[in-house]
Amino acid sequence: MTGIVPEKFRSCYDLCMENSTFDVVIIGSGPGGTEAARILAAGGRKVALVEKNLVGGECLHVGCIPSKVYLHSSHLYQIMQKGEMYGVVADGLRFDFAKLVERRKKVVDMLHRGLANSLKALGVQVFHGNGVLADVNGGTASVSIVSQDGERMLSSKFVLLASGSSPRVPDGVKIGGRIMTNREVFSLEQQPGSLLITGGGTVGCEMASFFSSIGTRVTVVERGERLIMREDCEISAEFLKLLTRSDAKVDFGTSVLSLEDRGGSVHVVLERDGVREEIDVECALVAAGRSLNNDVCDYRACGISVADGKVVTNGCMQTSVPNVYAIGDLAGKMLLAYTAEREGEIAAYHILGVKMDDDACRMNYGSVPSVIFTHPEIASVGLTEEAARAAGKNIIVKKAMFAMNSKALIMGERDGFVKVVCEAGSGALLGVHIIGPDATTIIDKATLAVSRGLDASIVLSAIAGHPVTSETLEAALEMVVEEGNRGEYLS
Repeated sequence: MTGIVPEKFRSCYDLCMENSTFDVVIIGSGPGGTEAARILAAGGRKVALVEKNLVGGECLHVGCIPSKVYLHSSHLYQIMQKGEMYGVVADGLRFDFAKLVERRKKVVDMLHRGLANSLKALGVQVFHGNGVLADVNGGTASVSIVSQDGERMLSSKFVLLASGSSPRVPDGVKIGGRIMTNREVFSLEQQPGSLLITGGGTVGCEMASFFSSIGTRVTVVERGERLIMREDCEISAEFLKLLTRSDAKVDFGTSVLSLEDRGGSVHVVLERDGVREEIDVECALVAAGRSLNNDVCDYRACGISVADGKVVTNGCMQTSVPNVYAIGDLAGKMLLAYTAEREGEIAAYHILGVKMDDDACRMNYGSVPSVIFTHPEIASVGLTEEAARAAGKNIIVKKAMFAMNSKALIMGERDGFVKVVCEAGSGALLGVHIIGPDATTIIDKATLAVSRGLDASIVLSAIAGHPVTSETLEAALEMVVEEGNRGEYLS
């Protein structure tokens, strides 16, 4: 083709082709896409990163980070309300929602700029627009980028699909004004007096925890029988007890039939056991799950296998087309930012041809922790008690309360417990479930133990500091070992 380009335009053409041909094109700049881009660029590959919005994706801008900024502030507010107990007296204490919004913007902007600068320093070229895998022909793939400036095509040897997901909106619900998803809720400039949350999963529970703790009248509507269904039953029950203590209301077995923004309020029609109820709230938050950002039909057309609406991948995150990889929500294994980040790391090293041991180079979903930043925090890894029993395993289950932990007493955070599930024959740690202070940090030690199949006595051989909240995990494991010493399990 270069032979038909006039000589006087040859240099411009060559530059254009150089800027359109890459070793790897990554579609999506969330935690998984950016982690892969960093590793690949550091490994000497020419990398293009395609993003239709802001670098950092949903997690940074309207998900993980802003929600934790809000939750941290509400937790601090709760502590200050009990300030006299700690010997700290604050007169005229109030929650300033506008100041919180300002702080959230600053934190997100700081992280966004840091991420963008780190990618630039590594030589990653960022393209803004909607990226779609257009064609795979032999060892070369083409990616179409559509933006307000028109369409542009990139070619590369490898493509990494990391386009993520969006909030699922039920049929008949129109998002806008006082009806929001997790994206729009962070655009609120004023604290609502009342809020209806549809869905009792992670997003719904975190937002219920935040808003109820700062004085908003919260109602959570959940079609199922309990909150955070994927967590251990005892964890769900304990969180419900503590959430309703802050005057939040939870309606189980209830469906939202319609939401209507009437300007000054949202009119809600509910149904429970065939009986309809109509209420009005100031705002409504739809937290009904996630939907993939790309039509899987586009991938089928490129020869990529799709099952149950998700792109099929192997343990190295390869699709059925070897030079196309898929990670994160698109792969649909676990819709978690840190899972996507790990998948991006595995895919990147596989593309680089870096040889690692089996545990390091293949994704292990059985030891991915769950962390929920409610108050108190919730975290878990491995099998729940119910899942272990359903699998026919002979188990030992022990529970230690934070009320008996010296650090929790010092902090004034005595609610909750650590529950461990161990195999009776070997003492191997199968699952750990925590609700209480520092749960999202304590779980790290448990995750390592579960991923490596360590038994309770080996975990206890690592000396813990004192006083620390993780001693509650140690206390539960000590109960397992004591039972083992009585002959229940032999190490």
